[in-house]
Amino acid sequence: MANKNENKSFSEKIKDFFANQENTTTGGKTQVFNVVILDRSGSMSSIRQAALSGFNETLRGIQQAQKQFAETQDHFVSLLTFCSCHMDNVYDKTPALEARELTPADYEPCCCTPLYDAMGLTITSMRDYVKNIPDATVVVTIITDGMENASREYSAKAINNLVKDLRKEGWTFTYMGTNQDVIEEAAKMAINNTRSFSYNNDGVAYAMEADRSQRMNFYGRMDRRKRSGGPRASKLEMAEMADLAYEEEEERNKKKGK
Repeated sequence: MANKNENKSFSEKIKDFFANQENTTTGGKTQVFNVVILDRSGSMSSIRQAALSGFNETLRGIQQAQKQFAETQDHFVSLLTFCSCHMDNVYDKTPALEARELTPADYEPCCCTPLYDAMGLTITSMRDYVKNIPDATVVVTIITDGMENASREYSAKAINNLVKDLRKEGWTFTYMGTNQDVIEEAAKMAINNTRSFSYNNDGVAYAMEADRSQRMNFYGRMDRRKRSGGPRASKLEMAEMADLAYEEEEERNKKKGK
């Protein structure tokens, strides 16, 4: 008697394969894609060094996570710096331990702020890359000191719809900003997790440290879930863990008076 699977098309077999992968238990590592979209517009000049130092601290945190949770997670880093004259993929899905620190030559602020284009191009490309990876999560952080003012390809509505769709797929987004109503600007893009910081070096340092702490909280939750021996966390459960990590970090900072 012929095997039923032999009568299926190649595409149907592929779909069955990934469906079975989603139903397996916690074997294998979770691929964690850490995406940072960093404003490089002219107004970032006065906090340029703090932005460099802060991102490098975030990178060291991701590298620490790779070492600490090596048995359950593989971390990758994508960094896009942007202004209206140039968008630069400094890292693109680079293994965390292979990513070098950002230097002044990598980050020279100028021009305007095409935030929607930077987000749209980056996350659309990443979506295409991870869509067939069954055990993956994407953590997106946007850092900007000003509002959108120069995009040509993506509108607020387009980004709003895209972010809503990706949140349903388990992606998490954090919007960190200054010199603006951060909650209002993030809401235009359907982003709930926000962090406002003062427009000075100390403010940038606070925001980056909070982001690093939030990430480590999330990574730790994923590690414990993976080691529990139960069913693999769904992508939506991953997003819920990330939201809980954000809420705990915000509560901790409130207690500190920040």
